[in-house]
Amino acid sequence: MSLLARLNLNYLRIFLVVYRTRSMTLAAKQLHLTQSGVSQQIKSLEDTLGIILFDRINRKILPTSEADLLYAECSRRLDDLEDTLHQISKQDGELLGRIKVGVSPTLHGRPLIKLLADFAHQHPKVKFEFKFGPAADITEWFEDGKIDFALVDAFVNEPNLDYEEIASDPYVMVGHDSLLREFPHYADSYEQFTKLPFVQYLEAQELMNAWFKKNWGRLPKDINVRARVMDIQSCVNFIRQGIGVGLVPDSYIREAVKADPTLQAIHLKAPVSNRIRVAFLQKRTMGLTAKFCIQWLQQSLDRDKESPNKNKPD
Repeated sequence: MSLLARLNLNYLRIFLVVYRTRSMTLAAKQLHLTQSGVSQQIKSLEDTLGIILFDRINRKILPTSEADLLYAECSRRLDDLEDTLHQISKQDGELLGRIKVGVSPTLHGRPLIKLLADFAHQHPKVKFEFKFGPAADITEWFEDGKIDFALVDAFVNEPNLDYEEIASDPYVMVGHDSLLREFPHYADSYEQFTKLPFVQYLEAQELMNAWFKKNWGRLPKDINVRARVMDIQSCVNFIRQGIGVGLVPDSYIREAVKADPTLQAIHLKAPVSNRIRVAFLQKRTMGLTAKFCIQWLQQSLDRDKESPNKNKPD
């Protein structure tokens, strides 16, 4: 059996006070123990370690060289341990630790990431670790304990995860003006519109179906999908090259159009909404810092909804 396994942690706490005060009597007062109790604890520690920690000379307590070494290591490590215990129990009121977040590729670069950055600025001792990947990867990361929670869209539906909706993201159809000029009658009818080439998300095909249902009253059939992508930026890049039209978050494309006016939002009847959710593993205990972060996200998004400037045109 190791020495640490045989050691009473309280022995070390008493040792530190005796070392600092150089007095069994003063140590007993600080620890609210009897002097004989302190002496017995020090003797038990010496017996466990098989060394002498203090010499008793002329009623003085003198640390041995072994005591000097033990104090140098023990004081630092126990102080660190005390700090850590306070931090993880939030007894000092300050958040810290590492929050591990999985993110669906269709949310990459979205305002949620900016909100998390704002949270990080407010809590400088909190660190983030982001993993971007498809639903299968997110599920695996949960099972391996590699993420605390995930930010996913409406098209991630793994049965072993719980979900809580926190926002709704409108998507609009976007095309490059050079491509749209090749199909001048694209807005006239469903038949004309489906002559366009399309850029599709690999894991959000239902998003395209929902947009067609909302704008044309029917599902797309045999459309020409020129590219299938994982994330928003790839979708926009293909659209910018005139490969096809595709669905892009409204707030994202409004910013992109400022930099590249050749991108055009195709306004027919209405955009389609993609629900943004927090996903977490059933029966998995989530850290306090991660829980607080989710609550902060929800409150921030609620404030955005109530803001009179929400969704005002630029």
